[in-house]
Amino acid sequence: MDGIKDLKNLALEAIEKRSSLLKNEKYILWKIKKNWTHIVNGPIGEKTYPKSLFNGNLVVVINDGIIYHTTIMYAENIKDKINTFLNGKFLESIEFTKVNYKIKRDLLDELIENEEKRGTIRVGEIPRGNVKEKRGNAGSENKITEKVKDIVLSAQEIKEIHENIDKIDKKYEDIARRLEKIVIKLKKREKYLKNNGYIECENCKILFFPESKEKICFECRMEEENRKFQNMSNLIRNNPYISEKQAVRMTNTDKSTYYKARDILAQQTYNDMLYYCLEKNKEISLNEDYKFEIRSESREDVEKFIKNYVDYKIGSDNEDVFKIERKWALRKLRKDMKFRIENNRKY
Repeated sequence: MDGIKDLKNLALEAIEKRSSLLKNEKYILWKIKKNWTHIVNGPIGEKTYPKSLFNGNLVVVINDGIIYHTTIMYAENIKDKINTFLNGKFLESIEFTKVNYKIKRDLLDELIENEEKRGTIRVGEIPRGNVKEKRGNAGSENKITEKVKDIVLSAQEIKEIHENIDKIDKKYEDIARRLEKIVIKLKKREKYLKNNGYIECENCKILFFPESKEKICFECRMEEENRKFQNMSNLIRNNPYISEKQAVRMTNTDKSTYYKARDILAQQTYNDMLYYCLEKNKEISLNEDYKFEIRSESREDVEKFIKNYVDYKIGSDNEDVFKIERKWALRKLRKDMKFRIENNRKY
């Protein structure tokens, strides 16, 4: 029996390792980012970028309105490609969001240009983010630059800039004057952008172009969504029978977050259960003489998985409902296991 216990411990360690990998979404996101253009080739791969991964939902930003709708049409295909590359069902969904990085790229280009003029770096040593765009849109960029130059700062704005620059030690006078020119130029750019619809994020204070009536930028919105979702997930995990109204009130969220959290928690539990059963099958195939004992030992764990899965999915302790959902879960489990086993044999 010691041999069986050792095998059981090895199987459980493998499951824990796999489970921790599934939960280590920072590593998975890093791997997706590293291989993005390889996984998603062509114009979509070049003009999109994986931003964040949270509970199986990958957020991809698009900086090109032309391919936005085309990309959405291929969402399922892209998700399947990523899961195939990762050799497992790591992604449950993909969310695409348009975002404008133009301001950040322009600021970086400006700093690089200043360093080139000073001679601290060689021209072209650090590529600028807008190089490709300027080739095709030189006239448009020049017009914007000219418009920024035409912006006039108020006397109060100029006074504030001078007061801040004058605080720099006099021995750095040369640097202070160059910095003053940069600050004035950036202030003009900020004023120009605000005149053209850009607003300041209420949280992080960066400028962004609102798509509708939002008051915070994309990054802050995502952080807020993730925080709300995590609070809801923790609440449901600790109290799976909590009602929608109670959960929404306690977390100050909405019903869509409530049902999304339930779905994802249920799916994560189901994935863990599926992997556990597949590992047990492998264990049985290597120890035919002890298959009865292995099955007996694992039956209790599977029942716990099923109970957690049903609890997260429906949030009810009704016995009749549980029996129906349990039957459905077992049927689905058998089907998925058969599919995985047959695929493994092929490869």
